[in-house]
Amino acid sequence: MANIPVKKFSQILATHPIILLSSRSGRSNSISPLTRYLPLSDDPPLIGISLKPSSSSYHYIRESGDFILAVPNKTHLKVVHFCGVHTGRDTDKVFHSNLPTSRAKSVSPLLLTSCMANIECKVRDIFRSGNRPFICGEILTITADSYYYDQDWLPTADLIYYNGGNTYRMRDKIIDMSPIRPGYIPPGTVIG
Repeated sequence: MANIPVKKFSQILATHPIILLSSRSGRSNSISPLTRYLPLSDDPPLIGISLKPSSSSYHYIRESGDFILAVPNKTHLKVVHFCGVHTGRDTDKVFHSNLPTSRAKSVSPLLLTSCMANIECKVRDIFRSGNRPFICGEILTITADSYYYDQDWLPTADLIYYNGGNTYRMRDKIIDMSPIRPGYIPPGTVIG
């Protein structure tokens, strides 16, 4: 067995799929990939997420008191990576991702309608935990596409897992997304 640096613990434990976090404050929207989340309770239905305190998503959630967790599939891999390597302060990730959106039933952020599922949440509490705040959200509404989900994920659901750096795993394939890097985005460029 190899010794792994303790700072790599989150990569070792990356056993659940990436989700996209949709957040909004006023007229500003953001999409961010998220791997740090945890189901907390079934009754009431609670989920915890952890964000960098400097992220625009964190500020939007603090201001609005709600958020959406969307489950992307393999067709969203470029969008997932793009949103992970660009900041919402410098880039309109909703525009550049070209993801179809619509109004949510219970919260202010946008639903990502091409994703396999959307989970609408309101903030219950925010805790300090090391260098990342931990947000406890109460799940209000869940919508899922029956092509991908029927009491459980179906074989048609190609979930995306983050391997670290620029690599992702889908089923038994490792995909390197190194060509998509942060930097200048010409106006009108759409990646989705």
